[in-house]
Amino acid sequence: MKLFKSSLVAVALGSLLALNGAASAQENADDHHSVAEANFQAADADGNGALDRGEFKAFINANAENNLGRAKQIRRFKAYGRAFSRLDEDGNKSVSWAEVQAAQAGE
Repeated sequence: MKLFKSSLVAVALGSLLALNGAASAQENADDHHSVAEANFQAADADGNGALDRGEFKAFINANAENNLGRAKQIRRFKAYGRAFSRLDEDGNKSVSWAEVQAAQAGE
């Protein structure tokens, strides 16, 4: 009986820790999203809600400093143009926050 109670407590504790880990992962994702959005707004120098190529480079560099997504790889390989082109879904030569979010959802 004592072994059964110990096992039950261990299972309950394990489940609680697993749920806590899932909650922590979600909080971490939310934090990354908030930081990326703040970096986007800071990089949008003209305040038009979209990034041109120069602003996009500043956005990627800020994200690289915060270890977000693939920004460090983009910066290391100087692949700003390629990344910009992949995100600019509508081909209007600017990247909106919606296009950034769509790319994040596709990862």
